[in-house]
Amino acid sequence: MIFHLDWTPFDKATKRNILTMMMRASSPIEIISVRVLSVNLDSLVLSQILDVAINVESQDDFSDNFSVTAVVFLTWFKLSILLIRRGNFIFLIDTLQNKPFSPVDTEENEIRAKFEKITEWNTIGYWSLLLISTFFIYVRSLLIDFSNRKLMFRAWIPYDYSPAPIFILTFVHQAIAATICCTSSVTVDSLYTGLLINIYCQFEILEHRLRNVKTEQDDSVKQCAQHHDRIYQFSKKVNEEFKLILISQFCISMSVICFNLYRMTQIKMDTKFVEIILYSFCTITQIFYYCWYGNEVKDKSLQLPYMIFHSDWTSLNNNVTRALLIMMRRAVRPIEFTSIHVVSVNLESFMAVIKTSYSAFNMIQQSKQS
Repeated sequence: MIFHLDWTPFDKATKRNILTMMMRASSPIEIISVRVLSVNLDSLVLSQILDVAINVESQDDFSDNFSVTAVVFLTWFKLSILLIRRGNFIFLIDTLQNKPFSPVDTEENEIRAKFEKITEWNTIGYWSLLLISTFFIYVRSLLIDFSNRKLMFRAWIPYDYSPAPIFILTFVHQAIAATICCTSSVTVDSLYTGLLINIYCQFEILEHRLRNVKTEQDDSVKQCAQHHDRIYQFSKKVNEEFKLILISQFCISMSVICFNLYRMTQIKMDTKFVEIILYSFCTITQIFYYCWYGNEVKDKSLQLPYMIFHSDWTSLNNNVTRALLIMMRRAVRPIEFTSIHVVSVNLESFMAVIKTSYSAFNMIQQSKQS
């Protein structure tokens, strides 16, 4: 913030005050419990990993821990990448405000407004689903586990939390950390899908521009060709920034779905069973959220030849039709988002995740029986 100010003409006293602010900012605001345990995602991840290393003694214990720990670790990992590369993500967002991506007339502004509304409602719906599921876990734990001094999630706690005040603080710590996890997950996932929706929006804008190409304006077709090329470049940058998040999301979602299926076979039809179903549904929705919009962008990029055929291309000269032909040749290779060139982010991959999870569940079930 300070570097964005015009601070150079300030006098020495003012610069000294600014320097004091910068030194104070090196120590971030952090909520802690009795100056021992930070109330954030790091502490929850650490306590759950230590539970695996120290307390887990059976396959059932491991499945109970892993299904939660994996998701919390994934959220921590995604948030860390977001913070480390925040400059790159800001650049991607700013790019959409510049030419050739920015709207130039009323119709294009309406197209963008429509997709911004879609992004907004998707985020609200996704956040509501995760919030309702998290709230159900809170209420169930308060009504059933709280009186038995049982924490919301399995974790290794380095102190005796049986006294009521200590248990309440520990319980609240897990609740706050879980809320941070839920909100952070929505933030990263909505950023990725929001960028994909914007790429889809750019194809809609490109289609509008192609339909309004004028025979006497050769430059308008060249601008469309440049716009198409920039969409491909932008998509490549988005995929580059999110590739680690994508591969980790696929691997962990597949594992969590598998272990949740196993957990459902080991418990009775009670509130815990409902909790696991909600948790599994959120995990499936999360990976579906990624795959659906990846698939939509891929399909839309393949529709470019139809966009060109719907334009008044027959009245254009040879130089202009040559530019259109280059665009059509480029469209033969669709925009496809991949996780380190291993898994494509589309509906086929989503179905593969579900099938693989079920196959792995069958293997675990058979090993349990034997």
